[in-house]
Parts: sequence; structure tokens; C-alpha cells
Amino acid sequence: MSCKQTQGRRLIAMLKRRGMTTMDMLRTEISVSPWRRITESLKEDERLVKAKNKRGLTVYRVRG
Repeated sequence: MSCKQTQGRRLIAMLKRRGMTTMDMLRTEISVSPWRRITESLKEDERLVKAKNKRGLTVYRVRG
């Protein structure tokens, strides 16, 4: 039997696959405050990367 993933770990798994804007993270409906859940759940070898895309939107990714 596996443990249920936390909100932060679910968001981190999504951000490892592709970058997401703040609106994209809110649309997942996993958390009302996704950026807080992500920073709480990051492991030591992971980091949250914030960059701008071509349209000028801030995109978040997790590296590590």
C-alpha cells in the first residue's frame, strides 16, 4: 500500500515535467496557495526556478 502524496509533492511532480505559470498552478485545483506548498515540500537537491517566457509571463519549474 502506498502513501498518499502531499499537495506540494503533486505540484512538484507536475513542475518537473513542464513549466507552469501561476494561473496554470491555480487551475490544477490542488492547492489555493501552490507556491507555498511547493517551497514547503522541496527536497534538499531540488530548487524552484522562476523565469519569463516569450509572452512575458513568469514560468516556474522544479530542477533536481
